[in-house]
Amino acid sequence: MRYTKGLSLIELLVAMVLGLTVTAGVIQIYVDSTVSERDREARQRIQEGGRFATSFLSQEIRMAGYLGCLGSLEGLSINSTLDGAPASFQPQFGVQGWEAGGTNPATINNSADGVATVSTAGGEWTNAATGHVIPTIQAVPNSDILRVWGAEGTGGAVTAITEGTPTTIQLESDIGASADDFLIISDCEQADFVQACTVVADAGPATTSTVTLATSCNPGNDATSILSSDTTFGSTEAMRLQGTIFYVGKRSDTATNPPSLFRRQLSSTGTAGAAEELIEGVESMQILYGINVDQDTRSTVDAYIPADAVTNFQQVISVRISLLMQSVEDGTVPFPQEYIFDGITYDGAVGNGALPTDNRVRRVFVSTISLRNRALGT
Repeated sequence: MRYTKGLSLIELLVAMVLGLTVTAGVIQIYVDSTVSERDREARQRIQEGGRFATSFLSQEIRMAGYLGCLGSLEGLSINSTLDGAPASFQPQFGVQGWEAGGTNPATINNSADGVATVSTAGGEWTNAATGHVIPTIQAVPNSDILRVWGAEGTGGAVTAITEGTPTTIQLESDIGASADDFLIISDCEQADFVQACTVVADAGPATTSTVTLATSCNPGNDATSILSSDTTFGSTEAMRLQGTIFYVGKRSDTATNPPSLFRRQLSSTGTAGAAEELIEGVESMQILYGINVDQDTRSTVDAYIPADAVTNFQQVISVRISLLMQSVEDGTVPFPQEYIFDGITYDGAVGNGALPTDNRVRRVFVSTISLRNRALGT
């Protein structure tokens, strides 16, 4: 045969080039699709996390200082029967805040990976008010800390108070009180902070329980203390007391773990309890406090200031929370993303904050929450 069957070398090379071109295009489309999907998923998770965090914080902050039928009281109007409670047990303030050093609005705080948690006992967090004691916990620096106090759950009527050694009170069982719980006893004119050392269901009526305010629990009650509330007019009630501290921390306090929003609730000894991780990816929490300086009857905010400028937390009637959320996984975007947070642009330009060194998505969530029991003028 005069002509050789098959393909020439040139034809093979052309076919290979075309095939590689098509393959490269398919691979590029796949890579772009994967990157786009990771970006979309990261933004969706940030959206969900930010919404949950602001909603959760709003519910807790809104009820700060709630004392049942009293609404709220000034700290000096409340009696405490507790014997040697921890210095950080301060429910009389209703709301407390501590500003992280060097994080006032419009101050540059560059994002950094692998930041280790530090102890709050080291002086990183302060406020301008007198007598506020921050619990000793581990937290991420450059992020503010908030603590709210108030009654929780359903209130129940106090049917009898028997002064003695120890004092006992009889109350409706449906408030869910257990041994070592801290309670608010109130007759709607006065209030007492007490600790229930024992809670025993009554045989009759079966809907009530007898609570003993003994000295045997920790910290327990002062044996010589007398309750200021009474049942003369039949309007005395009891509710469980809760104190919750919110901060940015890391799981197991390991520096390489992603930052998260944590809370610690009041323990049975009056200290901050075990750490509970709420939302992953909260890089920073910055807080401003709306204060009503002139205490006008309209209960309007005169200024929003950081905790290190608040001299009287009784004047706080609203709280503004700013959360910087980040994607938990690095590499969700192809290159570092600039962002704006707390009045600063982080893009590496002159006078601005540094551009992040990671490839994470970031988004800011801001929420202003009114303290219901103060903003209504109660």
